[in-house]
Amino acid sequence: MDDQFPTHRKVRHLSDQAFRLFVSTLCWCNDNLTDGHIQERELRFVSDIRAPKRYADELISVGLWERTDSGWCVHDYLEYQPSAEKIREGREAKRARQERWLERKREEGRSRGDASQDATADLSEDAAPIPSQSHSQHNFSSQSSNPPHPARDQDPTDDDGQDFSQVDEMVKRELAPLAAQPITDQQAAHIRRDILSRARTKVKNPSRYILRALRTDPSQYLPQPPREHRGTGRMCPTHPFMPEPCRSCAADRLAID
Repeated sequence: MDDQFPTHRKVRHLSDQAFRLFVSTLCWCNDNLTDGHIQERELRFVSDIRAPKRYADELISVGLWERTDSGWCVHDYLEYQPSAEKIREGREAKRARQERWLERKREEGRSRGDASQDATADLSEDAAPIPSQSHSQHNFSSQSSNPPHPARDQDPTDDDGQDFSQVDEMVKRELAPLAAQPITDQQAAHIRRDILSRARTKVKNPSRYILRALRTDPSQYLPQPPREHRGTGRMCPTHPFMPEPCRSCAADRLAID
């Protein structure tokens, strides 16, 4: 609408109901692609004002509407609005552009997939590790595991004299809302070592690397509860048949925190 629409000579003296009906009509015609036409049987759906035919006559009297055989039409509607045909053509052109864009992205993805057969190609040293099916759940009774990629030359259990206490605390904070029981210092250290062992090269920023891994797929690093706690009594009280805590409850806890 033009900025001067409310003060136009055809609009200035309209009643409130007629003004509302006219504005609602423009929205109706645009939404339903009617090219400015309002069927008589549809008038009651255009606006929620009472006695709309009475105010339709008012709009005709000031030249904003015109009478037709089947109802009314907005005067000079197509002078200011695109036709239904042009809108459909534009939508079809947009759909075709999106399909071409998606196909191009799929082709690029396939090309990258072919180029990534070399296991060491284009991997950032601080990228999150690739999850492994064998690590879907950790058994902390054993510290041995086979990383999904060749490990670095150094022993992953060797802290190399570095203080990882703050990193381990971060691990505990990230996994606490999802864990069935509090995560111990030993478990946090094991998770940290396990994630670092998956890196193909020495990680420059262990804290950022581990945080990204945890947020990519935290469930694979959760310790399994003791055997005596499994089964009956470990179901989510809010969402039956889901292990406690379920994803929904965990997300609520994170939001509250």
